[in-house]
Amino acid sequence: MTTAAILEILARGGTAGLALMMALIFLRDAGHAVGARLGLLFALGVAGYALVSSNLISEALGPAALPLNLLAIPTGVLFWWFATALFDDRFVWRSWRLIPLGLIILAATGHFLPAEGSRLSVISILMWQAVNILLMAHAAVLAIRDWPDDLIEPRRRFRIALAGLVAILGITISVMEVRFAGTVFPDWVFQAHGMTLFGLAVLFTGWLIAAPTDLFPPDSSGRQPGPDMARLAPEDRPLAARLEQAMADGLYREPGLTVGVLAEHLDTREHRLRRLINQGLGFRNFSAFLNKHRLAEAKRLLASPERAHDQVLTLALDLGYGSIAPFNRAFRAETGTTPTLFRRAALARA
Repeated sequence: MTTAAILEILARGGTAGLALMMALIFLRDAGHAVGARLGLLFALGVAGYALVSSNLISEALGPAALPLNLLAIPTGVLFWWFATALFDDRFVWRSWRLIPLGLIILAATGHFLPAEGSRLSVISILMWQAVNILLMAHAAVLAIRDWPDDLIEPRRRFRIALAGLVAILGITISVMEVRFAGTVFPDWVFQAHGMTLFGLAVLFTGWLIAAPTDLFPPDSSGRQPGPDMARLAPEDRPLAARLEQAMADGLYREPGLTVGVLAEHLDTREHRLRRLINQGLGFRNFSAFLNKHRLAEAKRLLASPERAHDQVLTLALDLGYGSIAPFNRAFRAETGTTPTLFRRAALARA
């Protein structure tokens, strides 16, 4: 056995060990957060994938490789589930999220049943990796899209790492699978693959150990607590008072308001304001903080007989929303109904 082969086995074994450590960390919060449960599945999938994606290890495992393969096959889907739950504080599990898993299982069946290298096997690999590439690209888009709003600093940093590193390398691996579909992988591909997986596992495990214990909201309820001045450090209370006054003055109505603009208005550093809104006031993202103030005013205006003839679009624009669609989504998530139905019921009661 060559030195390179030994190093590959060590790297893949180390990756599997780190993935099991990640699984234990996710298990800590799995009882009350769907995101942690999906993270647990993803970590187990990585452990299996690290081992069975090597011919050397897969052949040595013999029959034991079968259950590991069952874990490894949907790793791309498990990663997508985990990433969407991690980056969306209002994530709710829906049955349609099983569709990519069904496509992966169908592709895997078409790949493993016929002889390797057959036309059906090659088509199945292309389908398999196309689904993986789309899922990873979508996860990268989610990570970048809400990056400015994120108030949990370790998660905010991880968004950039995922978009710039994990997704790119994952897509590269899928492209390599397509490139060598129907042929035998060169030895250097397995070795580079094993080393890359180990490097990613080290980085991800280190981040997860340092991440806060409330990385996921309880059962993804997305509900935000109200302000609690008792939670604030004494040195942050003057800033909290200025922030409360700015909101009372209607600064939340400013279209396109960002944390940076708000920090400049309050004459403070952006990172300090982020920490205040997150750790002091309990909000996980800036949009939720703005929506708390905007939607409270929206409900007041919609219930007012004096504003009964104002169009909902006009109210949305006055409250700082760029269009009617984000206002409707936020309002429905908060109240469970549409602004029009809310107004109708409120005016009927009045």
